Amino acid sequence: MASDTKSRESWTEQEDSARNITPLNQLRLSRVFRFNDPQTGAPQISDFPDSNPTGETPLEIRMKHFTEIENFTFLAHVLGHELGGTTPRPIRTVTDLQVPDEEFQNFVNTAKTASLTDEELADSTLDVGINWEHFVASNDNLLLPDHPLKISDVQMQEKVDSLDFITEAFVREINIRSIEKQTGTKTRKSHE
Repeated sequence: MASDTKSRESWTEQEDSARNITPLNQLRLSRVFRFNDPQTGAPQISDFPDSNPTGETPLEIRMKHFTEIENFTFLAHVLGHELGGTTPRPIRTVTDLQVPDEEFQNFVNTAKTASLTDEELADSTLDVGINWEHFVASNDNLLLPDHPLKISDVQMQEKVDSLDFITEAFVREINIRSIEKQTGTKTRKSHE
């Protein structure tokens, strides 16, 4: 999972900063949400949480995790379609992306050279995110009880991690495009 590449301090900082943002819908079970950026007013999708969801059993924690993956993906899909940009543009957030699985690294390498409209990016985000969610959900029998977001099959875990990295990168690109649409400017930062 992407959290393995982040220091524990940054997890806390990210999640603490997300708590200071008001979600558009207060009635929710998931820790992922849509909000308006306080500086620009642009609709945004929250960062994906890197800590485990709460739960009484490892399976409950895992189930909440893949529900969050689905919510994260779907919210980004909707926002990408709302942006409505019809000019194909590069996916800047994959420029330096490296993932552990060779098959999905080949996908990233293709994405590095692709230019997509907002709707194409939204659809691609949904495709990758649903794959991520299904890869997680279909391996519950392999979960490690002490680490319920991990599975015992190392190669399959690399695929799960790769889909995580790609989905998060696509959602960051949608967020950047949303800010650009709101402000009428091009964002120079491509690796937020």
